[in-house]
This record gives sequence, C-alpha cells and structure tokens, in this order.
Amino acid sequence: MKKLALLKTITTIALIISVLVLIFSIPFILMTSFIPASIPFKINGVVAENLDTESVIFLLALVVGYAFYVYALYLFKKILELFEKKKIFHEDVIKNLDQTGKAILIGYLITVVAQFIYSMVTENRFEVELGVDLETMLVVCGGFFFMVLSEVFLMAKRLKDENDLTV
Repeated sequence: MKKLALLKTITTIALIISVLVLIFSIPFILMTSFIPASIPFKINGVVAENLDTESVIFLLALVVGYAFYVYALYLFKKILELFEKKKIFHEDVIKNLDQTGKAILIGYLITVVAQFIYSMVTENRFEVELGVDLETMLVVCGGFFFMVLSEVFLMAKRLKDENDLTV
C-alpha cells in the first residue's frame, strides 16, 4: 500500500498544480488579448502584444481541452481514494474509470481539432497528416485503457457478486 499512497500523493500534487495553471490561464489569456502592456514579463522572450480573435479563441479552446485533462486527473485521484478505502469493485470506481478515459479522449480531441482549425484559419492551409506520433498514441491508448479497465472491473464485480450469492 506504500505505492498506492505514493501515487495518491503525486496525483494530488499534480492536481493542485494543474488547477492553479487552469485558474490563472484564463485571466492571462484575456489580459494578453485586451491589455498586453499590463503584463510585467516576457513570454518566451517576447513582449506581449495584442492577440487577434482567432488566437484568443484557439487559446481558450486549448484551455478547455486542458480542463478535461485536469478533470481526468481529479477522477483518477477519487479512484485512488476509493482504492485506499479498500473499495476496489465499487460502482464509483467503475464509473470514474470510464469517465476518466472519456475525459482524456475528449480533451485530446478538442486540442487536436482546435489546432487543425487554427492552422486552417491563420495559415490558409488544409493539411492532414496520416502518421501517428508517440504522444498521440499514448494519450489515445491511455484514454481507451481507462475505459477498458472500467469494463474489466465491471466484469470482476459481476463475478464477485455471483460468487457471493453462491453457497
């Protein structure tokens, strides 16, 4: 159980940092778009300047996608808390595993679609790549992994319930 406690601690720290980034990102985007002169530091070595409407919408879409990742992290933390309470085959574990996978996939889909539309609008190009990079594979497989794990836990719960009814 030491590994579970360590994973829960790491997840909690990551969740706190992620929520803080999420909270500060929206006002930062709005400040950059409306009053860039009030930003007292450089962004990637460049002084902030007015963003066009497309860039603001793109950044807000990325924040929404990021919010789904943060939600997935929150659900994962709840799953670990249930595991800590020895509620392995609890209905909430099954539901949260499925929702975690869906949140990961939705967050990824939002960011990919936003990047595609942004490049179409700003660079006037329509480009589709058929190759798959490692990041895409990890995120998509991770999302489906949680959804499949939910199904596995559901089957195990049914078997456990049947076993409990057998004398």
